[in-house]
Amino acid sequence: MAADITVTASPVRREHRRWMPTFGLSWRVLGLVVVAVMTAEVLLFLPSLARYRLAYLEQLIESGTLAALALDATPDNMVTEEVKHALLNNARVDAVVVVELNRAKRALLNIPPNPNMPTFNLKERSALGLIWDALGAMIRDGAYYTRVGGESMRLPNAMVWIVVDELPMRLAMYRYAGTVLAISIIIALFTAALLYLALRWLVVRPLQDLSADMTAFRRAPEGPGTERPPTRRNDEIGTVDREFQNLQRELRASLRQKSRLAEVGAASNKINHDLRNMLSTARLLSDRLARSDDERTRALAPTILNTIDRAARLASDALEYVRDHPTPRMEAFDLSDLVDEVGVALQEAGEDRDPNLLRDWRDEIVGECRVTADRDLLYRVMVNLGRNAFDAGATEVVVRARSRGGLMSIDIADNGPGVPPVVASQLFRPFTTGGRSSGTGLGLAIARDLVRAHGGDIALMETSDHGSTFRFTLPL
Repeated sequence: MAADITVTASPVRREHRRWMPTFGLSWRVLGLVVVAVMTAEVLLFLPSLARYRLAYLEQLIESGTLAALALDATPDNMVTEEVKHALLNNARVDAVVVVELNRAKRALLNIPPNPNMPTFNLKERSALGLIWDALGAMIRDGAYYTRVGGESMRLPNAMVWIVVDELPMRLAMYRYAGTVLAISIIIALFTAALLYLALRWLVVRPLQDLSADMTAFRRAPEGPGTERPPTRRNDEIGTVDREFQNLQRELRASLRQKSRLAEVGAASNKINHDLRNMLSTARLLSDRLARSDDERTRALAPTILNTIDRAARLASDALEYVRDHPTPRMEAFDLSDLVDEVGVALQEAGEDRDPNLLRDWRDEIVGECRVTADRDLLYRVMVNLGRNAFDAGATEVVVRARSRGGLMSIDIADNGPGVPPVVASQLFRPFTTGGRSSGTGLGLAIARDLVRAHGGDIALMETSDHGSTFRFTLPL
C-alpha cells in the first residue's frame, strides 16, 4: 500500500511544481528592496512614534503650566468653576498640579485624584520605556486617564503633573502613523523602482545574456557559437563575460580538435593493426634474407630488420597509448626481483639488436623491498624508462629505491647525454622524442599514465651531460 501511495503522489507534486509561479532575479531584487526599506522604516518608525508621543505630552505639560500660572493673577489663588473649566479645556488637560520649591502648590482639577491611576514621570523614562509606552497607548481602546509628570520650560525648577485622557492623543498618533506609513510606502516603491531599473540594466540583463550563452554552449558545445560582441565593461561582470567568451572559444577549438583526433585515432588503430600484420610478414621474409647465400643480401638484412622493429614498436606504442588506462590489480611483491627481470629483458633486447652493444643494468636496492602494486604495469614502466635511457646513448642504468613518509620513491639514473633543455619542459607529452629519430615519443607518456593509475607520479629529477635521473613514486 505504501508503494501505491508513493506512485500516486509523485505526479501531483510534479504538477504542483509545474504550476508554481517563477520569479526572476529582477522581481526578487524588487521584493527584497521593498522588504528592506519597509523594515528600515519600521525600525525608524518606533522611535519616531515614541518621540511624537513625548512631544505631545510635553506640549500638554506646557499648556497645563500656563493654565496653572493664571492662579497667580488672583488675590487668593482661586478661580471660579467656569474659569477653571475654561483654563483646563484650553490646555487640553483634566487636571494640573505645579509643585515648586518654597512655594504653595498650584492646582486646577476637573477630576478628583485617584491613587490607582497610571503614573508616568517623563524624566525617569528611558528610550525603550518611551517606545513601550507609545506601543501600549496605540493598542488601548476608549478613554484612558493617565497621570504624567515632567518639567516645564516656563518653570525650570518646578515639577508639573497633569492628568490627561489618552484618547485624543491616540487618535493623533494614529494619524501620524498613517502619514508615516504612506510616506514609507512611497519611499520604498520609489527606491525599489530605481534599484530595480539600475540592477536590471547593470546586472540582470548582462547575466541573462551570459546565461543564454551558457545554455547555448551546453546544448551545442562544438557549434559555431553566438556572434555577440565582447562587452566593454571594466567591472566584475565584464571580466566574467570576457573570460567566459574566451573559455568558450578555447573549449570549442579543443573539442573540435579532440573530435578530429578521435577520428584519426580510430583510423590509426585500424591502420596499426593491419601494419603490424604486414610487418610480421616482412620480418619473416627478412629472416630468410639473413640466411641467403648472397653476401650483399645478408649485409642488408640487419638494416631491414632494425627498420621493421622500429616500425612495429611505433605501431605497438601507438596502440598502447590510445587504449583505455588499465585499472591496477594490486598485489604485494619484491621490487628487487622485478628490477632484475626488467634488466634481463633489456639486455636480451640489446643483444638482439647488436651483440656488441654494452648495456649495464644495475640493481642497487638494498635488502628486500616489498611494494603493493600491479606487477605487470610496473614492469612496463621500468622497461619504458630503461629502454629510453639505452636508446638515448646510456651504457649504464642504476635503480635505487627508498621509502619516505607514505611513499616509495624509485630512482632510475643513467649515464647518457642528458635531456636537452628545450625538451625537458614537455618531456612527458606524447610524441616528444628529444631529437632521436628512432624513438616514438610515447614511452614516457605511457609510463606517466601507468604510474598515475597507481596514485603516484613521475618526474625528471636532474639531467646533465653526465646523465639523467627519473623518479617515480608509489603510495605505500
